[in-house]
Amino acid sequence: MREYSARPQVERGEAAFWHRLPEGAAGCDLCPRFCELAPGERGWCATRYNRSGRIWAANYNWLSILQFARVESIPLAEYLSGGAVLKLGSFGCNFQPPGGEREQFGAEAGSGRSIYPRDIVNICMNLAPQGLVGAAFAYAEPLLWYEFVLQTAMLLKKCDMRCIVATAGFVNPRPLTELIPYLDAARFDLFSFDPLFYRENMHIQFEPVLRSLKLLHDSPVHLEVATPVIFGKNDDPIMLAALSAYLAEAFSPELPYHLIAPQRELTEAEKERLMQCADAAGRNLHRVYLS
Repeated sequence: MREYSARPQVERGEAAFWHRLPEGAAGCDLCPRFCELAPGERGWCATRYNRSGRIWAANYNWLSILQFARVESIPLAEYLSGGAVLKLGSFGCNFQPPGGEREQFGAEAGSGRSIYPRDIVNICMNLAPQGLVGAAFAYAEPLLWYEFVLQTAMLLKKCDMRCIVATAGFVNPRPLTELIPYLDAARFDLFSFDPLFYRENMHIQFEPVLRSLKLLHDSPVHLEVATPVIFGKNDDPIMLAALSAYLAEAFSPELPYHLIAPQRELTEAEKERLMQCADAAGRNLHRVYLS
């Protein structure tokens, strides 16, 4: 079996997007929070830190979870049906998840182990005879694992294997634009079409999310949009109808769309509410999936 080696674009572990500030401080340019970090400080996401006036990625080679899974579990409904992927993630979150703690979205390192991009690619190559088609970065916020994801995606592309991400899209345009040529598919989490919802529940701006969605849609990347349903927060059928109307008008009524239910046993009332949301989305979008 051939071995492949990564070619980092930055020094191993150093963050890719940042700038110097006076007195040893540094500014992070990865996401729209634009954290300014004094020496020794970490960013809001917990993945970026200032060491000696330079910003480093604390999660660069830290793997928190690795699974062998079907593409449908990401979920993607219309991409390589039946194919298998390495489903993996590190830690890091740059928004406040509505209805949940940040720890549930991987904001703490927790248990895990050290790994490098070449290791992921070699695992993929070794499992290719078993139907594995590539890797899917589908836990926490993959774009905060940026350096690792980019280097892995570049190697996967060279090996004719696929790279998939599941993202909430709160990232600056340049990092996303530089990553897109190495991506094959994306699941984009759009929690709501209400800027107030994003501001009050997630503590982030809505406009950068829509900007990322448009960048992905206008690229060759296969795109499916998903709304993770948080009952009592974003399960209003009227709001879901507005969201689906926007997607149909701005992109296409044929855009695949998922409603992702919480991973637990639902009550009968919750099941009914989920069906109402699906009906509302289906007024404007032709491909609505319950995941």
